[in-house]
Amino acid sequence: MKQIFPDYIRELDYYLGSMSDDDLADFYINEADCRTKLFDAMKRDFDRFGPLSKQRVLEAIEFILSSGQIDKLWGYVVPHAVPLDEVEDKSGYLRALYEKLAGREPQPREFGLDVEVVDAIGPHGIDVRQ
Repeated sequence: MKQIFPDYIRELDYYLGSMSDDDLADFYINEADCRTKLFDAMKRDFDRFGPLSKQRVLEAIEFILSSGQIDKLWGYVVPHAVPLDEVEDKSGYLRALYEKLAGREPQPREFGLDVEVVDAIGPHGIDVRQ
């Protein structure tokens, strides 16, 4: 059984979570300049991850893209706790994020039916050093 760990995507949300209310009011996730700043910050965080954590982030993005259930799984991508506009093109957002993180476009991938979405963070959180 293939395990997918979408919570690892949330570990890239430090930039959004650290923004002040005023900064958030001026942040428009659908605008290219704002998204570029966000993806640059996410890439800096991603580059600090260990190889297993990087793999889990990329596989989770690939899974969400290929699942046909982007709306259902979207809560793993953009935190609901941060007041943002709705992302207009969710699959485009995910493809662009993947490309920023991996340096290449995501390839269509068949995960099959034997997939477990692991939605459990251990008592000490996620260790992205691994």
